[in-house]
Amino acid sequence: TMLEVLNIVDGEVLTHPLCLLRVTGNPEDANIAKITNINDNNSNETICSVNINGFNALILLIVGNNSLKIVCGNEELMINVKYEPDTNPRYVRLVYITCLNEEKFQGPKDIDRNVNSAIKRIRTGMLLLQTFLAETLQAEGLRRRTFRLEMDKEGNPVVHVLQLPLTICEAQKISEENLWEAVALQILSSYLADKKCKYVAFFNGTRFSNPEKRVLNGEIEIMKHVKGQISLGGGGLALVGTGALYTWASNISEIIKSLMNKTSVDTNILMDFSGGRGTWGACYGTHLGSVMHELGHAMDLGHTPHGIMARGFEDLHIFFTSPKIVADNSTESPYHKSTMKQSTSSSLIKDSVTFTMDFVPRFPENSIMTVQPPKEPLASCGIYSTSYKYNSNPSAPKTTQ
Repeated sequence: TMLEVLNIVDGEVLTHPLCLLRVTGNPEDANIAKITNINDNNSNETICSVNINGFNALILLIVGNNSLKIVCGNEELMINVKYEPDTNPRYVRLVYITCLNEEKFQGPKDIDRNVNSAIKRIRTGMLLLQTFLAETLQAEGLRRRTFRLEMDKEGNPVVHVLQLPLTICEAQKISEENLWEAVALQILSSYLADKKCKYVAFFNGTRFSNPEKRVLNGEIEIMKHVKGQISLGGGGLALVGTGALYTWASNISEIIKSLMNKTSVDTNILMDFSGGRGTWGACYGTHLGSVMHELGHAMDLGHTPHGIMARGFEDLHIFFTSPKIVADNSTESPYHKSTMKQSTSSSLIKDSVTFTMDFVPRFPENSIMTVQPPKEPLASCGIYSTSYKYNSNPSAPKTTQ
């Protein structure tokens, strides 16, 4: 069958850099497709696995015109997409939160878990969420609209690193609400304070521990073995844990493969954040979806009966791994694998608290506080710790699991 791009028309203008192509057709029953951005001399050829009905591809655009050549079997298709960066003065600022005595996130020992690795995973995931929002709004007939990310001169999302004045043990002992407030105060006491942005912050102190190697039946059992897990959004700040950051792709070429990763989570050493499905790919989808959910709360959205502001965020990986998102969400679909199953009715992520009523009256104008940038020079490593000290009360309630 002939190649056809379902979601993008020739000459389309996008305001975000990561372009999703849903392509149907499979000439000569080809196994792979190749996509080349003719206008980008620095980009490598994108190789995609082709299924019976087609494939999805994620292409990073350059500013201006992008002529994308799609080759599959004996078929070749050209499509032109223009990238015009969003000029909205309001944006989303990303922050990786570390503790006094710990910078790494948790994950298998054979992967890089340092700050640079976290930054690569976060910026790749947030580009994907930016595209997700644009594509879902387009599918609902609302045009491609999405949030703007803070970008550097090379066109990559900026991820700031900010250190809490707490050790990892102190941070794990305080309640989720107090941790959210400590992070909010730390951000807004630093050079990161800006009334024009919303924040998505990733707390590096999420730790899973199962030293007795118990068989954990269900998500409630899993959460009893986790400290420092947080999923709270509101008042301009979405704060999430990093329990499944080890499953996130470090670059764009890895995204779809990571979302379809059927590797089983080893619950002797790793947090299973998969909504009951037990695979790395489902962990990635659920964790990424929870970030989108909390960002929705940070933008003052409440819960809904269905969709991303309900439990639909747990199935975000399906959106990017099935070319025909509606038709192929059935058990007969060739795309229906262990990572594609819809989640069980999940209690892994409890209902989030929206802080609009609790915090906005105390911190007006959604910037939460008016804070001047620091007068002293910033550390060259990019980590800024204010003189603010959070009173870690040892009698404070532990994080609800």
